[in-house]
Amino acid sequence: MLHYYFGADDFGMREAHHALRAELDTDAMLDTNTSSLAPRGLTPGVLIQHATTMPFLASARLVVVEGLASALGGGRNVVAEWQPFLAVLPDLPPSNHVLLLEAVAGRDAAQSLGRSALHRALRDVPGADVREFRELSTRGGRGGGPSEVTRWILDRAAHREIALDQRAANRLVDLVGADLWVLASELEKLARYAEGRAIAVADVDLLTPEAREETIFEIVDAAVEGRAADALLNMRRNLEHGSDTPLRFLAMIARQLRGMVRAAELLEAGASPDEIASATRLAAGSYPLRKLTGQARTAGLQASEDGLRAVEAADHAIKTGRLTDLLALELLVLQLAGLMRDRAPARAPRRGR
Repeated sequence: MLHYYFGADDFGMREAHHALRAELDTDAMLDTNTSSLAPRGLTPGVLIQHATTMPFLASARLVVVEGLASALGGGRNVVAEWQPFLAVLPDLPPSNHVLLLEAVAGRDAAQSLGRSALHRALRDVPGADVREFRELSTRGGRGGGPSEVTRWILDRAAHREIALDQRAANRLVDLVGADLWVLASELEKLARYAEGRAIAVADVDLLTPEAREETIFEIVDAAVEGRAADALLNMRRNLEHGSDTPLRFLAMIARQLRGMVRAAELLEAGASPDEIASATRLAAGSYPLRKLTGQARTAGLQASEDGLRAVEAADHAIKTGRLTDLLALELLVLQLAGLMRDRAPARAPRRGR
């Protein structure tokens, strides 16, 4: 029997592969009766030989090939060349199974597979187990309902008897997106942490790496914008519950201030947004660029430069042992708040550009 699995959802395809193996392995002998063949250089004759070989002291035999249609391309003669293999498939003994996997990552790969005549021929094999694994959408459903990915994670949690609050599921999808590999891993980790109770939004924010990264950027923004209370409170929480260090916060604050200094210089010179994007290595029109430009415009060049010098002083105090890294970081946040409070009004752009 032919099993032809294709599409952009690599996770779903791999799970279907494992499920097929579990279904066939009734006597724990499938491993010794499985052949995995590389598509490059594979000929119809070789594949037919493997596909028609009877299982040895077992109830099933499995032959697996990944990326055959993609490797062969869309040439007109491919189907004619592989017709002997296609002709054999309907007559395979019930014990023999051929699994062809075609993972398509990206639009170009999907279009290339769609142009493959062998792909179309495989889909039309009589009695074949043909499945398309398309990438799930993170867009909300009609009427504000959950997205396909959210429904997937909720269904997976229910199947594994894991209590998952829908708001926590939404938060997890917001952070991770449509990466089912990461979502499945995070769900298992959250379930172990919750120990039988329903997984809540707070659990997701505490344990999911993407949430911690999001929080770190929020803390850095609060520090360079002079919002000391927000920065210190969230920084303490992060350091107590996360794996970050005061030195990492110090480095990220320094990076943001360097960007602010460069952006403030360009703003004073009347530079265009595209010029600022190029100089700061941020994507034109992106949120990080808009945020950095806004911070530089609000703080001004002098306060941004003074803030960067304050970071250098804090770093020196840590390295010379005068202050612990945490104390130096907290004093820096307070100093930045003072600089932002006492900043001079931003100068108007120079004329003539």
